[in-house]
Order: sequence, then structure tokens, then C-alpha cells
Amino acid sequence: MTAGGIEILYLTYNRLNFTGLTWMLLIQNTDWDLVDKLTVYDDGSEDGTLEFMREHISDCPVEHELREGNFRSAPAIMNHFLATERAPLFAKVDSDICCPPGWLWDLFRVMRSNPDLILLGSEAGQTRLPEGNERHSFQRCSHIGGVGLMRTGYLQSLPPIPSRGYFGWTEHQERHRIPRGWICPDLMMPQIDRVPVEPWRSYTEEYIDKGWNRNWGHYGRERTQYWDWISECR
Repeated sequence: MTAGGIEILYLTYNRLNFTGLTWMLLIQNTDWDLVDKLTVYDDGSEDGTLEFMREHISDCPVEHELREGNFRSAPAIMNHFLATERAPLFAKVDSDICCPPGWLWDLFRVMRSNPDLILLGSEAGQTRLPEGNERHSFQRCSHIGGVGLMRTGYLQSLPPIPSRGYFGWTEHQERHRIPRGWICPDLMMPQIDRVPVEPWRSYTEEYIDKGWNRNWGHYGRERTQYWDWISECR
């Protein structure tokens, strides 16, 4: 595996305020030399998010594509993506995920060093907070969430992911015993809907009321380093 050979899959569905922030951070903080292509899926947004992506997709400095549809679930989008793409690795990022500087290199190094690892999860709060400049590895786990770096060919060799319900992706990992882990220590890669400060808290409450967001709860305030860095990147 050499530099390149990675695609990025970025998912949007309404939540325009989240998308505006996380898209900017993705563009700003990604090591684009590693990336062959960016594919954005908009799953039927109605609040201006689709129009935002149409306007800003060209911010991406590598090959890019915006796919519009009404898939109605992240697993359905992943199935469509896996049926059409051939890069050895793909990084899945949702529009509520804040990508910090160096995020893709950190994931790539762990996958390169562990060729049997298929799924490497990267959402903050899954392992332990970093201490100093220690090198990243991974921690075996029962499942990863919907964000991380994944081996395309292995997933293409399996049956489609169950596309109904919240937990089809988790069930798919367990049923097929996919080798998986969380990057350790954590990346500073928070879900913006779990950040307990304004304006993100109010946006989250609004999106939950509209049915666009699940209520995950919030990070503890003692973990402010998960999101403090965001203000420095704006």
C-alpha cells in the first residue's frame, strides 16, 4: 500500500449548520495527497444543505462527485458506494464529524501497519485521551461506528449491509466477524452534536426535534480538548 488509493465518502442529510463547519474542516485538514477521490452523498436534504454542497463541492482539490438521492439510511448509501468504487481504502465521514489536522494520515498509518485490520473506527470518546506524542495503534472492539477507514475489497466480498434500522451496520460487523478496532489513543475528532456548548447544543436540539438527528447525549465538559481546537481552525 502506497500513498494514494484512498477515497473519502462524505454523507449529508439536512443539518446545514453542521455541514458548513464539518465540510470546511474536512477540506482544510485532510492530507489530499493520500486521496484519489471524494464522493459526497446527499440523502434528500431540504434545508439548503444540498444547495450548499452543489456550490462548494469544487472546494475539493482532487477528483470529486456529488450524488443526490433518497437512500434513507447510511447503510443503503454504503451499499451503493461499495457497488461503484474500487479504491483499496475508503474513509467514511458524516456531516456531524469534525476532522482535525492529520486525521487521515493517523488512520492510514495504523491500517498500513496492520494489514489484517479491516475497519478502523475514529470517533472521539471510544478509547482514551492522548498523552503526549505517542504513536497511534488500535484497540480491538465488538464494533465500530459509522466513521473511520475501511478496506473496500473485503467489504465488497460480503453480502449487502442491512439497510433498515439504526443498527444494521453493527449487526453486519458481528455476523461476518469483520476484524475491527478503534484507533488508540483517540483522535480529536468529535461529533459536533455531542459538544455541550453553544451554538452547537441549540442546533442539535433543533435537529433532534425535526427528526434529523439522534440524541446521543453530550461529551463531559472535562473533555473540552475534543472541541477546543475547532475555534483555532475557523
